[in-house]
Amino acid sequence: MAALGFFFITLPCLATAAFTGFAACRAQRRRAFKVLAAALLTTGLTRALIPIGIIVWFLTL
Repeated sequence: MAALGFFFITLPCLATAAFTGFAACRAQRRRAFKVLAAALLTTGLTRALIPIGIIVWFLTL
C-alpha cells in the first residue's frame, strides 16, 4: 500500500513542484536557466505520467 501511495500521491506532488520550477526557470534570461528548465520539464512530465501508466497497466491485466 505504501508503494501505491508513493505512485499516486508523492509523484504528482513532485511533478507539480517540477512544473513550478520549470516556469520559474523559463522566465529567466540566462542560458543555464533554460537548460535547467528543460530538465525540470522532462522530470515533471515523467513524474506526472507514471501514475497514468500504472492505471493503464492495471486495466490491461
